[in-house]
Amino acid sequence: MKAVTIRLDQSGLEGLLRRVKVGQKGGFDRFDLCIQGHGLDPGRIVNALREHKVALASLRLSEPRNDALVLRKPGFSKTGAKDPAIAARSAEIVVEAALALAPLKPASLVLDGGYVNVSRLQDKQLALDELLDCEDSEEKRRDATDKVIRQDKALVEQQLVNLCRGLHGAARQLAPLQLCLLPADSPLGLLQPEAMAHVLADLKNVGYWHSTSNAALLRKLGGPPEHEWLERFGPRLRGVYLADMLGGHGEQPPGLGEIDFKKLAPELAGGTVRVLVIDDDKGTKLRFGTEYLARVGIF
Repeated sequence: MKAVTIRLDQSGLEGLLRRVKVGQKGGFDRFDLCIQGHGLDPGRIVNALREHKVALASLRLSEPRNDALVLRKPGFSKTGAKDPAIAARSAEIVVEAALALAPLKPASLVLDGGYVNVSRLQDKQLALDELLDCEDSEEKRRDATDKVIRQDKALVEQQLVNLCRGLHGAARQLAPLQLCLLPADSPLGLLQPEAMAHVLADLKNVGYWHSTSNAALLRKLGGPPEHEWLERFGPRLRGVYLADMLGGHGEQPPGLGEIDFKKLAPELAGGTVRVLVIDDDKGTKLRFGTEYLARVGIF
């Protein structure tokens, strides 16, 4: 199944519906609805998307990075927060939003694990962003990254306990909706490969949802090669977000950046949901990305 992301962000419902029209004009009849932030009116969203005959393949609940990095308040990306109360409330917010949007009948709910609770998190993430944009050699970039991301393993383990607890309850309340987890988009993200393995081993009913640009960003900062995520978690794979990475910037149109999508195509099983991630109100980027993914055998 192929789909395209439609994002509800600061542009509100008007911007969301523009993206719906662009997607439908581009030949898509399935969509991945990405909600950024939990200040939403689900009733208006449901009515508007039903009116435009939108069928959902998946629902993604996330937060803009600046909000996700603020760890002292609950949100869609805080189910693995250090503070158990914030983690629990975040899981409740996820469940409330998913239930409110259930009339749109998404098959999967896609979540990220948020960030490790380290001191000066925002400053450290900014330093990583600068490393992605610099022209240093891979070895120098990796050494610089190691100095930024030093973490307390005991703290990470506690955050994973909170994450698993929240997801266990959410999965039970939202069944048969399939919960899926994304790889981190930063070395400071909670769900690195070992952490992902820990969570999926603990939660047998939670799936894996790959992100090509997240995996590429991590690889550029010393993480594993992109294909290792699919080799390791392929048996739990439910879907993939298809976006390129250019310099230090993810979620670029496929075919314009550094990712070799031809190598990805054989890794995807027939039932994998394939979602083009693109922010396009006019259709030019969508046409380019769709045609490219068709040429490499993914669409």
